[in-house]
Amino acid sequence: MKESLKRIVQNTSIIFLLFIAVKDFIISLPFKNSPHMQMLYYHIDMQDTMFFRGGISLVVSVVMILLAFSLMKRVRAAWMGEILLLTISIALQSMYYQKYALHMIIFEFLVLVVLLASADDFTKMPARRNLSRSLAYLSAAFVLFLLNITLGVFLIHGDIDSIASLKTALGNTIEMLFFFNTSFVEKNHLAMTVYTGSMFAIFWIQLFIALIFVLRPFAIKYFKKNSDLDRIQTMLHKGGQNPMSYLALEDDKQYFFGTYVEGVCAYTTVGNVMVVCGDPICEDYLAAAFINEIMLFVKKQQMDIVFLNVTDANLEHYKNHQFGIMKYGEDACFQLSEYELKGGAVAKVRAAINRANREGVQVLEYEPLKEKNELIESEMNGITDEWMKQKNMPEMKFMLGGLGLEDPRERRYFYAVDSSGVMQAFVVFLPYEGGRGYLADVTRRKSNATQGSLEKIIYMAFMKMKEEGVIWGNMGLSPLYNVSDKEKASLGERISNYIYENLNEAYDFKSLHHSKEKYAPTHWIPRYIVYYPRPITVRYAYAIVRAQNPTNLFSLIKSQMKGKKD
Repeated sequence: MKESLKRIVQNTSIIFLLFIAVKDFIISLPFKNSPHMQMLYYHIDMQDTMFFRGGISLVVSVVMILLAFSLMKRVRAAWMGEILLLTISIALQSMYYQKYALHMIIFEFLVLVVLLASADDFTKMPARRNLSRSLAYLSAAFVLFLLNITLGVFLIHGDIDSIASLKTALGNTIEMLFFFNTSFVEKNHLAMTVYTGSMFAIFWIQLFIALIFVLRPFAIKYFKKNSDLDRIQTMLHKGGQNPMSYLALEDDKQYFFGTYVEGVCAYTTVGNVMVVCGDPICEDYLAAAFINEIMLFVKKQQMDIVFLNVTDANLEHYKNHQFGIMKYGEDACFQLSEYELKGGAVAKVRAAINRANREGVQVLEYEPLKEKNELIESEMNGITDEWMKQKNMPEMKFMLGGLGLEDPRERRYFYAVDSSGVMQAFVVFLPYEGGRGYLADVTRRKSNATQGSLEKIIYMAFMKMKEEGVIWGNMGLSPLYNVSDKEKASLGERISNYIYENLNEAYDFKSLHHSKEKYAPTHWIPRYIVYYPRPITVRYAYAIVRAQNPTNLFSLIKSQMKGKKD
């Protein structure tokens, strides 16, 4: 009851904050300079003080309104911003006389006190924003600001004949802000001189600050990311037991580092759900403590959480935290000491490789850390571009890596060339279990590739790794395969089994499974989705799909419909 009352007080304060911001926004509008609107504004504020506060109030109020919505979600950055803006608003009202100054100062001060007292509840990290979205918000803000200045110039122009229309006012405003031309301002027109001068200063200060905030995340990402990746790579050697672990180094991930435990988990956020790639990365004996840290973080952030493609290594720890557990599919794994091209199960692969051998196909390893080869990388990128054009759906991310040629680290690249030396296909392998296993993560081939090229790459790469002492080869997940292998399957597992058996139009799960099965894996190892809190809902399903398809879902549906028609 105490917690619910505290939340009601906080939400009420945020609503009051929104009211304050709207009031300041109305005051900042240039209509106060119009004789027709002066009587209405006179009931709100004094004309002189509104004139001098207009530009600052506009910036403060618009940002306060935008941040209020994030404040409802208890985002820490929004809380910090509102504290700063409320302080500025109170200071402005203390500096300039208002008709309602005293009780508004008291009103805003009470909201400020509530927010300060609730600091521990506003801890959620903001969701990642891409550059295009940030620039869109920034552009909209500057358009509004430009219109505000234009209206102000038009309404305050007085007897200046050169400003006879809004179009003329807009042209003069643009010349003033971007070309420093103030010739339209009459020297004896004090109000116009003060107004245009203050707006000019505010515009460029705002532009400078906005650019800092827009570029800051990308600068931090550039300078901090490398140190983070080096730290994560060290952890991967000790605790990257999940075949998905190396995907933590992809640039679409956010990171939660342990405070008391040396560990990291790679995640993204979709709405109020934290979606984690694989298991937490840490040494086995630290797993229970690190998962406990993650759960404390999630609960403090007031978020739900789902781990994708987890192994059975930490299932007991997840159960101890009351996670829901659902089988997600099985990994096609090869114990390389046992694997060979003998028997009927692998007949198709053997025949394809024999065909490639007759056509003179050779398999080579590209080692970019030893020597960069622009031609090889260009051919890989060309095959990828062709492959993308042929797909009926946007490229999946998050649980699938990229080429990583700009920062290869420990990725391994095997490729096939025909008798003329032209690349036909390639595969990117990712290490796990400290290099004791390798996952075939990215597989690409030309549309007219020599038959058997891809099969020969997989086999030759595994054989070379076998000679090096690598224990496991892995061709990745067969989603939804064999999920209801228990007598008492859960509802989620029964639904997954139905999708696998009956709904293959959108994503051909059976075809993907058969493409792995033909290699005759020595082991099919189960993979799971674990989620908290239970039960599994549409919210989790949406988060899983959106994390792997960050483009607009409408585009995904549209591409699938197009694929059906074709």
